[in-house]
Amino acid sequence: MTSWFATADASAAPAAPKAASAADMTSAVEDFIHPNAERILQDRKIVLKRGDGNIMLKPGNGEGGMNACLGAKEVWVESRLDINGYCFVTTGTTGHLAMEIPDAFFLWTQDRAMQATVTFEGKETIYKAPKNDVTGIGETDSPGGEKRSVLVELRITG
Repeated sequence: MTSWFATADASAAPAAPKAASAADMTSAVEDFIHPNAERILQDRKIVLKRGDGNIMLKPGNGEGGMNACLGAKEVWVESRLDINGYCFVTTGTTGHLAMEIPDAFFLWTQDRAMQATVTFEGKETIYKAPKNDVTGIGETDSPGGEKRSVLVELRITG
């Protein structure tokens, strides 16, 4: 009679699964933080916070200024902080991005209507920026204007 049982050899046993450390695991939860936000702060001196991904800073260093931001779904923010300004690419018909762009004073839109929120000394002002137009924000808001303000949010409204 033949036995179907085999004796186990410890050297042939499969290795126990290795426990994954927290550093090895990737998150499946979206944190909505703008990609490369730390690098953008270092290179372009602006803070890009949270958004839904439908408004993103156009890659590059801003060279070309407004002339490099004339695409149908692009929005250009002019600021004293950088003479090249900041070009944002929009996708979808809705979207938002929280940010901090000091001394922003103009918003140039292409085919997207936008809403811009600026702050000055704790006061918040919301500007409606129609598509295909230039909108003065902060200190260029007329009549009178505000003091130099910080652009804290962009929102696609149409």
